[in-house]
Amino acid sequence: MAVDEFAIHKGHRYATCVMDLETGFILWAGLGRSMADFEHFFKSIDLSLLSRLKAVAMDMNASFNRLFQKYCPKVPIVYDRYHMQAQFGRDVMGAVRLEEAQKHRQEAEALKEYTKETNNPELQKMAREKSHEERKLYTELKKSRWILLKKDDHLNERQKTHLLDILSEHRDLAICYAMKQEMTRLFTLTDYEEALAGWTKWIQAGLAAHALYPINTGKPEGFNNKIKVLKRIGYGYRNMDYFFTLIRFHSLPKNYSSPKFP
Repeated sequence: MAVDEFAIHKGHRYATCVMDLETGFILWAGLGRSMADFEHFFKSIDLSLLSRLKAVAMDMNASFNRLFQKYCPKVPIVYDRYHMQAQFGRDVMGAVRLEEAQKHRQEAEALKEYTKETNNPELQKMAREKSHEERKLYTELKKSRWILLKKDDHLNERQKTHLLDILSEHRDLAICYAMKQEMTRLFTLTDYEEALAGWTKWIQAGLAAHALYPINTGKPEGFNNKIKVLKRIGYGYRNMDYFFTLIRFHSLPKNYSSPKFP
């Protein structure tokens, strides 16, 4: 099973859906993404039906996490790998990259000012050259986002050389890159104990659980594109119950057969 959220109106209202990962069927959809909103899912179904649930995939939304711990305490929670990696790339490595780039820009500006303050032609020349070099490093770092995020085997030789140059000149960024590589490795593990030991700095059951249940929220996120199409076709929906029923209907498997009545 997987839980994911999607926007009803861009940047404003959200809804949450629960998907059966084996069939792709949307088991439930409801307005909002808070704990109170999502609790309607547990109150609207027979909880005994969740007794066969093996694991649930989600991003690190505390509301989803707490409610599953409350209603299904024995079900392993698997934090979505791609959310984790994207968040690390954006909030950690991305932030450090921009911080390092700003250092180069500030140094370039300081050297530029220095050329105005000194009357020594030799020092002016050296400062201009160094300022140009710092400005070049600033530009390169600003444009290096994808080189840092890509897998090694997806880089060509020129990009690999450029990556090594960046990492050799920026210690903090090199540490972040090493952490990214280790995160990727840990998510490939299939042994629970090995994975749990590996996440020494991130000791979260949801991270190690990926070794036992390699599931993620990619499937419901992919279904979000279909939801967007439904919204466009209907020019928006005033009746949310109808809209959520429509979402569930369009998630039915192709080989689904309706119950036969006598």
